[in-house]
Amino acid sequence: MVNLILVSHSEKLADGLKELLAEMAANVEIHNAGGLDGGKIGTDVSRIEKAFSSLTDDAIILTDIGSSTMNAEMALELYTGDRNIQFKDVPLVEGAFLAAVQSGQGLSVEQIMQALETEFSK
Repeated sequence: MVNLILVSHSEKLADGLKELLAEMAANVEIHNAGGLDGGKIGTDVSRIEKAFSSLTDDAIILTDIGSSTMNAEMALELYTGDRNIQFKDVPLVEGAFLAAVQSGQGLSVEQIMQALETEFSK
């Protein structure tokens, strides 16, 4: 199943979203790459890279705002692994919900990316 990586400025926001998604798609692996050490607000490329190293399948990265998007794109540029990891700039909560449910249904990264594009290009 496609894994999700949540990149938010708030670790608490990403944790809460992960908890919500676990109710909707319990079998989907969700990785939290939000916040900074000590619970501070912000994003860090190294947290995203750490999530990459713990993936069990291909993945989609979703972000909240500003530097989380920039850091996700930077982490992708630096990534040299063999997983298919894609970034989609859509609303974090709604996009994560759609992606998690579709991953739980066995859709591929490409199919989920297309669904996100269709849903959020309206």
